[in-house]
Amino acid sequence: MHTRILILISVILLTALTGCERVNQVVQPDATPTPTETTLKIGVIQPSNTFTTFSQGAETARVQINEKGGLFGMEVEFISRNNQPIASEPPTPEASVTAAKELIEMEDVFALLGPVYSTSALEVGPIAQQAQRLMLPGSSGSTVPETGDYVFLITVPNPFQGKVMASFAMNPNELGAKTAATIIEEGNDYTTDLVQAFEAAFQQNGGEIVHSGAYSVGETTFTTLLTEIHKVQPDVIFCPGFQPEVPSLIKEARQIGITGAFLGGSAWDDRERFLSILEDNSVLDGSYYPTNFSVATQDADVQEFVSGYTALFESPPDGIAASGYDAMRLLALAIETAGSLDPVAVRDAFAAVSGYKGATTISHYDENRHPVKSLTIQKISGGQVEHYKVVEP
Repeated sequence: MHTRILILISVILLTALTGCERVNQVVQPDATPTPTETTLKIGVIQPSNTFTTFSQGAETARVQINEKGGLFGMEVEFISRNNQPIASEPPTPEASVTAAKELIEMEDVFALLGPVYSTSALEVGPIAQQAQRLMLPGSSGSTVPETGDYVFLITVPNPFQGKVMASFAMNPNELGAKTAATIIEEGNDYTTDLVQAFEAAFQQNGGEIVHSGAYSVGETTFTTLLTEIHKVQPDVIFCPGFQPEVPSLIKEARQIGITGAFLGGSAWDDRERFLSILEDNSVLDGSYYPTNFSVATQDADVQEFVSGYTALFESPPDGIAASGYDAMRLLALAIETAGSLDPVAVRDAFAAVSGYKGATTISHYDENRHPVKSLTIQKISGGQVEHYKVVEP
């Protein structure tokens, strides 16, 4: 009898202790996961022949993170897909969607860096959202994050870019413009979004939009468009499109006698390619464009990026590279802050980012998942890009 009682008591105690252990495991989870994998796979959607510094900036961050032990002991691994089927033409939304599905469904990546073009990012966003994968595009389209709460912009959003460039154009201490013409790339969401923001701010400040025009991808002559602009002689022309069209358009504008200053968008900061279109870039002198990064910033975090990038790629970074770098660094920060690889926790940690300092400085994210950050205006002078001024948000 005594033996049976002792056995019964032992069973009760063992059950109670096991229950306590289970409660303890639930109430006090280990904040740092023990990974079953040795690598953390991140997908990169990168055009093969344009804005290639985006993935190079991200690679700079990846190397730095892995040199410091990776994330939870896992090495960060990039798996890339090209979304530019024809090198001489822009990336396509169709190729971007295919790339995203392959990276998520076949490679099981944890997050996506890219795409760069807003038109493509708008198509990929819903795919990332449905799969609960963070998507950090290189684009600045204000509506891109509307595709889902797993989508965050990294670069300065178009509404702020447009507002800053309109104010800069009208400032009597800068260009003192009272009239402006605007030019979009037909069917391109980025240029449409940015031009709308510029026009709204310019008109709100008392300026007049005297002509709104468009060109198509692949055009090499712009006679009809530029003749109409020449008739109204605007003080400035806001043309935030891409190479190779924009440099050629500016050259032709000067040849027919248009004298207004040309203003661009952050797409101009695909600097090496933008300045490779013309034999003589002096025709671009006196043009201005915004970017979220300046290599001249004497800040320890910025210079860590500059030195790391230059060591890897033997050339200084541009604003596109800064976006790629910050995308990977911010992702790593969110994962570390969440203390896990739970997608909801990492997303929430990303939304709560504040006081971030990397290639650029981000104060915080607003309710639209737009980063609140400063903008740098660059000037083309002597056929080269030079730092002009910083505009705070």
